[in-house]
Amino acid sequence: MFDLSNKDYAVLLLEDVDLEAQLIAVRSLLRRNARADEELGQEIEDLAKRAGDASGEYGMHLENSWVDRLHGSVFQDAAHSMSAVGMLVPMLESILTATFVGIRDLEAPARPVTPTGPRAAHIGHKNFWDPHYLFGPRGGSKDIARGAVQLADSVGLLPLLPADFAMAADALFTYRNRMFHHGFEWPKAERTKFKALIVEKGWPSDWFVSSESNHEPWIFYMSDTLISHALEWFDAILEGIGTFIQGRYPQ
Repeated sequence: MFDLSNKDYAVLLLEDVDLEAQLIAVRSLLRRNARADEELGQEIEDLAKRAGDASGEYGMHLENSWVDRLHGSVFQDAAHSMSAVGMLVPMLESILTATFVGIRDLEAPARPVTPTGPRAAHIGHKNFWDPHYLFGPRGGSKDIARGAVQLADSVGLLPLLPADFAMAADALFTYRNRMFHHGFEWPKAERTKFKALIVEKGWPSDWFVSSESNHEPWIFYMSDTLISHALEWFDAILEGIGTFIQGRYPQ
C-alpha cells in the first residue's frame, strides 16, 4: 500500500506522537550528559594526580577536593540515570497507549483485529484497549509492563515485537518506579530487593550497575548498555508495529 516501509506504517498509526522529534531530543540530552560525565571524570583524574604530586596542607586540600568531586560524581551519575529513565519510559508508555488505540480504531480497508486468549473475555470492558491494565479472572488491575504484553499477545502483535520485549519493559518500568518513588538513595530494603530482583527476573547483569556502601548496593544506575539497547529497541518496536499494521491491509 503506497510503497510504505514498516516504520512508515507505524508512524502513520502513531500520528499524534511525534516520535522522531522526541528521539532526537532524547539523544541530544543523553549526549550532553555523557560529555558532562567525561568532563567530571577528567577533573577527578587531574585532581588525583595533583594531590599525589603535592604535599603539606595544599596536598591535603587537593585530596579533600578530590574526595568531594568523587562523592559528587555518584549523585551526578544518579541524576543522569533518572534523566534517562524519565525520558525513555514515558516515551515507551505513550507509544504503547497510542498503538493500541490505533489498532482498536483501524478502519477499512484494513482487516479488523479479533482479540484472542484470556484477555479476550474482557473485550467489552472500558479498559480493554488500555495497556496499563492487566486482566485476570477478577477483572483488571494496573500493571503496564504485564498489561502491554498481555494486550500485544491478545491482538497478535507480540510475535512481531523484540524477543526481549516483556523482559525489557518489566526492567524499565520497575526501575522507573523505584527511582521516581524513592529518589537517588532508596531505602536499604528496596536496594536489597532490587538486587535480588535482577537475579530473580533474569535481567542481563549489565543492564544495571550500582555504587556500593559497606559492600552493599547504594545507588542503582541504568548502564550505558541498557540505554543504548533501549534506543535501538524503540526502532525494533516501531518495525514490529509497522509490520503488524501492514499485514492488516490487502496487498
